[in-house]
Amino acid sequence: MDDINSRIPFGYVQKSRGLKGELLVALRSTDIAIEKGIRVVWLGDDPDQANPWRVEYLRPQGAVAFLKLKDVKSREEADFLKGIAVFIAARDIVNNAPVKLLGYSVISENDHHLVGEIVDLDSTEIQQRLIIKSGDKIVEIPVVAEFIKAIDHEKRTVSVFLIDGLEG
Repeated sequence: MDDINSRIPFGYVQKSRGLKGELLVALRSTDIAIEKGIRVVWLGDDPDQANPWRVEYLRPQGAVAFLKLKDVKSREEADFLKGIAVFIAARDIVNNAPVKLLGYSVISENDHHLVGEIVDLDSTEIQQRLIIKSGDKIVEIPVVAEFIKAIDHEKRTVSVFLIDGLEG
């Protein structure tokens, strides 16, 4: 049995594609580099309740991925999966530890309040930044030891040190 804490939000099924049940998956982050030959993904709204599905192929391309599940044989079957979240195993991500934090809750070390949830990673600058959804705001926190104080993979939380102006 796999460890549910090792499941990373990959994206969600945007729509079916073609007649043989291929799925178009909108990616949660375009910074995810995955291993070739992924054999299993999990589908569901919650990683704790997601069900494993055998993969025929998974091909990321820009902001989307083409996913073919072995047990989905028609467009009609694929249509039932529209809108559902897709999770992958952390071990299937290639050398990018911050991406493995997608979906984690961020807690302020200053006063222990919930800052928000990590929804993306920005690698376009020299310094990677976690993109955190905090209510209706977006907060960006650099991935450096001065700000990232602790990571609890079991609880899926990241403790951060916030300075004035960092939280928006």
